[in-house]
Amino acid sequence: MKLELSKEQLELLEFIIEDFEYQDDEERSLIEGIQSQIYDVKEEELLRVIGILKAQASQPKAEWN
Repeated sequence: MKLELSKEQLELLEFIIEDFEYQDDEERSLIEGIQSQIYDVKEEELLRVIGILKAQASQPKAEWN
């Protein structure tokens, strides 16, 4: 299953999940799995941005005289 969220929606979901008080080990496991997926998504986005910045930095600058 795939779920698409905006950055703001993801941040809100992360905030809600962090404050969730689980009742048993099954809920704890589900919450930890969701937190792990959120972390992975944020890490992938950060690595994508770093790649873009590195590519931009290696581009030759146009010199206008």
